[in-house]
Amino acid sequence: MRRHLIPAVAVLFALASSAAFAQPAADPDYRQDSAWLCRPGEETNCTTGLDAMRVTPDGQRTPEAFVPATDPPIDCFFVYPTVSMQTSTYSDMTAGPEVIETLKGQAARLTSRCRLFAPIYRQLTMTGLKQVFAGGAQPNWDGPYRDVLAAWRDYLARDNHGRGVVLIGHSQGAILLQRLIAEQIDGKPMQKRLVSAFLGGDPEISVAAGGRTGGSFKHIPTCATAGETGCVYAWTTYLSDDANHRMFGRDPGHGLTTACVNPAAPGGGSGELDAYLPRPKAAPTDDPPWVHAVGQLSAECVRDTGGDVLSVTIQPTRYAALLQAGLPRFVLAPGWGLHRLDLSLPQGNVLDLVAAQSTSWVKR
Repeated sequence: MRRHLIPAVAVLFALASSAAFAQPAADPDYRQDSAWLCRPGEETNCTTGLDAMRVTPDGQRTPEAFVPATDPPIDCFFVYPTVSMQTSTYSDMTAGPEVIETLKGQAARLTSRCRLFAPIYRQLTMTGLKQVFAGGAQPNWDGPYRDVLAAWRDYLARDNHGRGVVLIGHSQGAILLQRLIAEQIDGKPMQKRLVSAFLGGDPEISVAAGGRTGGSFKHIPTCATAGETGCVYAWTTYLSDDANHRMFGRDPGHGLTTACVNPAAPGGGSGELDAYLPRPKAAPTDDPPWVHAVGQLSAECVRDTGGDVLSVTIQPTRYAALLQAGLPRFVLAPGWGLHRLDLSLPQGNVLDLVAAQSTSWVKR
């Protein structure tokens, strides 16, 4: 695995300058509901199976029924990460159960804050990612990006009507949204409609040293307060005691540093994570499918000689031992940290931030 991580780092940091892409089949038609995981009028994937058990540090358990918003004032546009288990290098437009489960775990709760648009796209699959690791090739993201761009343009043409929009993505999804923001929003008229962006697990987001812009985006700053709009959150997640060589959060150099904005404390310092995690096997079988873990984890953007990461600390609660044993199971390989949980650990914080930004947007 370590032998494969070296070319993987090169791939992840050279995503924008890749070689040929074999585009499968005809381009998707995003005017069709079947090309979306969910959108207004077709929301089953984003509004069901989201009940949770709220668990506090002292062990108090409270069922938490999920209730979507009826008439939210803003929209959200979500691009999911590399999850497809199809055996081809790039997926087709079929959304397997792993895609639906990722949608529910990372973004579906946003329907309590905004109208959610989540396109299916022909992504680099897990099989394709393994091929990259094995051969050291550099995938071209033009094909997946073309799909996401087409979905974005369809959303603007048919659904936006001047509404504010939050962009949210993870890993491959965040990488594609970074390019979309840079090419279609940053410094352009559409920037006025950007409520915010949440880009978790993207190794390339950067700012000028000591600044909030000047790296990946020239005009769009990183966020600094909970209610601020027109700004970007970016982070990569590691346990505080993870001493492994990091794949993410590495400074690009040339006067730029890695962007890290903590969704639990956008102004800096440590903040309490409001996490939503899958129900563990040890939980009662009649519990809802998700656990809302409150007051049991904290996080802080930490800078060292390698760059900036969101460092997670397990708090000394009655569940500390369970978390210490359970969280490392989400680590894909040495150096990856808690990449799989980039959006899950601060999910409640993101919901609160979107609510605050929505209020600011309406006032503006």
